[in-house]
Amino acid sequence: MLARKWLLPVLIFFAVFAFSMQGLKGGPEVSVKDMNALMKGEPRPVIIDLRNEAEYRLGHITGAISVPQAEFKARLDGLKLSKTGVVVLYGTGDAEARAMTRHLYEAGYQGALSLKGGIDAWLAAGQVVTKKP
Repeated sequence: MLARKWLLPVLIFFAVFAFSMQGLKGGPEVSVKDMNALMKGEPRPVIIDLRNEAEYRLGHITGAISVPQAEFKARLDGLKLSKTGVVVLYGTGDAEARAMTRHLYEAGYQGALSLKGGIDAWLAAGQVVTKKP
């Protein structure tokens, strides 16, 4: 009987713990719809494509700069990002952008966001990409 009394609280504890750990894997996200609104506003966000150079050349969000994920942390200071401005990162899906967004957010870049679903979601929503640098 004692084991049954503790089973539910222990399960709840582990569920809350697992959920909170998921939140540590990534930072705030922005939807494709909200990204479009950001791109039309002023000041415009800095948009960073975390995919490799070949993927970037195949097509990227207009205005995005290419900073492959493997180089991101090393190149961060050279990007001269504003700690108060909006910075949107994206990759193919969510994983790479969420990790780098969390890194920026923890470094004090309060406007850091990742594009939910990455370039895949952007394309699936019928948004255009460009091949121009």
